[in-house]
Amino acid sequence: MAIPALWTALLGAVMILTGLAFGPTPLLVPGVGLLMLGLVSAGWVGVAARGQVNRSLEAARVVEGEPCALRLEVSTPIGPPPGSEVVEPLLGASRRLPVDWRRREHGVSAQASFPRRGLVLPEPARLIVRDPLGLACREVRSPVSEVLVLPRVEAVRAVARPRARVRTSAAKATAGSGGAETELDSLREAPPEASATRIHWPAFARTGTLVERTLAAEADRRPLVVVDASIPASGEALDSAVRAAASLCVWLARAGGCELLLPGDRRPSAIEPGLASWPALHARLAVLEAGGGRPASERLGRGTVFWVAAGPSARPPRGLGRAGAAERYLVAPGPPPPGAAFEVAGCHGRRLARGPVRRAA
Repeated sequence: MAIPALWTALLGAVMILTGLAFGPTPLLVPGVGLLMLGLVSAGWVGVAARGQVNRSLEAARVVEGEPCALRLEVSTPIGPPPGSEVVEPLLGASRRLPVDWRRREHGVSAQASFPRRGLVLPEPARLIVRDPLGLACREVRSPVSEVLVLPRVEAVRAVARPRARVRTSAAKATAGSGGAETELDSLREAPPEASATRIHWPAFARTGTLVERTLAAEADRRPLVVVDASIPASGEALDSAVRAAASLCVWLARAGGCELLLPGDRRPSAIEPGLASWPALHARLAVLEAGGGRPASERLGRGTVFWVAAGPSARPPRGLGRAGAAERYLVAPGPPPPGAAFEVAGCHGRRLARGPVRRAA
């Protein structure tokens, strides 16, 4: 705003006209001074405010809490008046960087960080151009661009049992996940083209109907991480659960591979030891919001299941104890519950006992 400068110039013009019209010459000198002061302040600020402010981050994807290189470039047609400054919200609201009025180009390098995951639209950087007397002031803002803040990956630490046993469980859960081994899955009525080697002859002798053995690939026994964001205790609890899920995925994938089932997905996504598919899934975890229905626990696979919930750990999902998984862990934020096996990202995981399973007649 340059209104004070314009009022100053107007006052000076009135004093000059009064001196010329009525003859009091002492009004001419201060009138000229006020007129020049107002015009120079408004003109200097107006010309300098035609500059540009450009902000560049090291990457469009950053991990929450980790430093990210930041570069600010400020250019103005003329040197900004003394008293001008640069404000960068990513460095803190109280951080103000003065600029040199004798230079037209200014550059600032710093480190910025984002405390929480999500798709963030940071406030623009601003160049505040003003004269030392505060008669004129204008702002120049930088363009804004979205930044994807990814959930942090933390270490998985054993709590109630030795680390060796936790690692052994993960190794067993991921063993053979990349091989072609198979195991008997179930029986079904054999189609006409079924091979004789796959006919279950004891069932045929008992019922008189050709029954085929169906084989399940050993890859179906990879550990599965399920994210339940249906009823989070709070926003912080949801963030902790998302960090825990990301940490478990990376830990299990490096041990041999795993799968991740996110809210709204009908099928889990595979994560191989090379983590080729992880960047896309990591980005989905970054923008995961509360709500949605719980995944169907009755349809879980046979591998170890890590059910990561953002709600209280005292209420495991219905049907999770009856799932056909080899082992089932409920992972939730909060203090460690009795029998906690491990902790990760502020969450604790405890093993669930197997519930009664109804068998078909």
